[in-house]
Amino acid sequence: MRPPVATAQAGERAEVPTGGFHAGSMPGESGRHPELEPRLVPIELGAYQIDRLPYPNDPAKPPLTGLTREEAMRLCAERSERLCTELEWERACKGTDDERYPTGDGWDARCAKDPTHCESGFTTLGMGAGAGEWTTSDIAPGTPRALAAVRGAGPDAPAEEHRCAARHGFAATTKDPNIGFRCCGGPPNARVVPEPALGEAYEKVHLGPERLAELLKSDPVTKDLAKDVRFFREPDSAETVVSRGPGDRKGFSFTVSPLRWNPVAGADFLVVTGRSGESTSFVVAYFVVGDDDYRLAGSFIMKSEPGPVALAYSDDIRPRLHFSTCWGCPGETGKILFRKPERVAIVEP
Repeated sequence: MRPPVATAQAGERAEVPTGGFHAGSMPGESGRHPELEPRLVPIELGAYQIDRLPYPNDPAKPPLTGLTREEAMRLCAERSERLCTELEWERACKGTDDERYPTGDGWDARCAKDPTHCESGFTTLGMGAGAGEWTTSDIAPGTPRALAAVRGAGPDAPAEEHRCAARHGFAATTKDPNIGFRCCGGPPNARVVPEPALGEAYEKVHLGPERLAELLKSDPVTKDLAKDVRFFREPDSAETVVSRGPGDRKGFSFTVSPLRWNPVAGADFLVVTGRSGESTSFVVAYFVVGDDDYRLAGSFIMKSEPGPVALAYSDDIRPRLHFSTCWGCPGETGKILFRKPERVAIVEP
């Protein structure tokens, strides 16, 4: 737990200067919900002030909880302040070093028990540690599923829910003993969280063998595959896989090209089949972190299998695709499954 640089006093505010930070979270991060949290994205905000402690911003008094969002907004206004936006809250929580938690790169449970001694890089105290906190922002605004955005979580919540980027949605009229608030000062920032969107279910992408070898080397699980790595030939190899079986495609498309896969809004994966050496084939799935930036999500290695291995997919079926060496042959087809909140399972035939 990071100790405060100064003992909290009633009515103190932290100054957050004009500047940028990375909103959102890293794909595959524990606890991340891709349909709520965008991939890390640079955001610039103007300067503002934020109360060091939750309302009433007094270390001698307990945080006020159990109010609706409108009631919280009114109490802030009575102090010539306003309820913070969720991006203002997130930047203050991540501090000067873009940390994942108000306690640093990991969650320190002592923060929930003693928030006045738990400081972020911008000197705010106990952000979302003892209770969630209302913001003035909405999740999925303008849609039937719109909810008021709450950041942070109660003391008994799992560690991942205390991440600075974690978003929780509640009806604005909710009165919950685990939801409080803190106030901000200065002109409100207009920037909003980029809402994750649903894209094409499957899209062929270019990935050279050299780049694939780099990706395989980057993780100890797959580094041995990087030697003499090659792709199967498109479209001949995909047709070979189909022709080895009875020929019924069952409504699926087939490819041996790398596929970008979007099973749910905000979750993107790169799925690749290939061969290492003369007799080892593989299927690997990567989290899409950014442009040409990937991190291993899952792998399946087939020794004494020269391939080819094709991917079978249907635009109407987002949660899964298949890999096969002989389509329609018993024991020759496996599944690549998306499992919430953000995990890939590659299941053997």
